[in-house]
Amino acid sequence: MHNLTVHKIDCHMHIFDPLRFPYAADAWYQPAGGEIGTAVQLGHVLDAHGVSHALLVGSNSGYGLDNRCLLDALKQGAGRYKGIAVVRHDASHTELQDLQAAGVVGVAMNVALLGVDYYRNTGPLLERLRDLGLWAQVQ
Repeated sequence: MHNLTVHKIDCHMHIFDPLRFPYAADAWYQPAGGEIGTAVQLGHVLDAHGVSHALLVGSNSGYGLDNRCLLDALKQGAGRYKGIAVVRHDASHTELQDLQAAGVVGVAMNVALLGVDYYRNTGPLLERLRDLGLWAQVQ
């Protein structure tokens, strides 16, 4: 019998902290009640279930293109979390590099919400992601 160490990693979750990071005024949906969870609360839940790491995904709902809540959670996680940011199509190499330095490993492309036409001209963004070793999460 082998002695295997089981590692648990949550691969997709959102942080919503509207008290510290108010939702965008034009957000198509603003999570409330049991949908809200802060970085501190996330740490407690993961600990309770023996989950060592998590991938935090920036959410179009609530925050739109504002990654401040995500970046704050990555910082609070001190290496426990990696992130998927939501960015503009013209996000610069430098902007993407800064996100990467903060723990972001890719960007979200929410085709299910925004439609195919919204993402029609993302070739240059995809090239910048490739150059940095970042990836695109397409929903």
